[in-house]
Amino acid sequence: MSSSNRENKKIANVMANALLNQQFISVKIYNEAGDGQMTGLITKIDQEIRRVKLSHENGTDWVAFDDILNVELVE
Repeated sequence: MSSSNRENKKIANVMANALLNQQFISVKIYNEAGDGQMTGLITKIDQEIRRVKLSHENGTDWVAFDDILNVELVE
C-alpha cells in the first residue's frame, strides 16, 4: 500500500469516527491560494461524489475528498 493510500485511509477513518461520535474536527484543505484550515462537525459523508459536508460557525461547506490534506480530532 502506498503512503498516500495509507494516509487517505487514515483520513477516512478519522472522518467516519468523527461523524459517528459527533466530534469536532480540524481539516487542512488544499487551496491554490494557500492551504486553508476549517474546524467543525461532519454532518454527511458522500462516498458517491467523494465529498464531506462540514458544519461550522459560518454555515456549512462541502469539501472534496481530494482537497483534504489532513484531519485531526479537536480535543
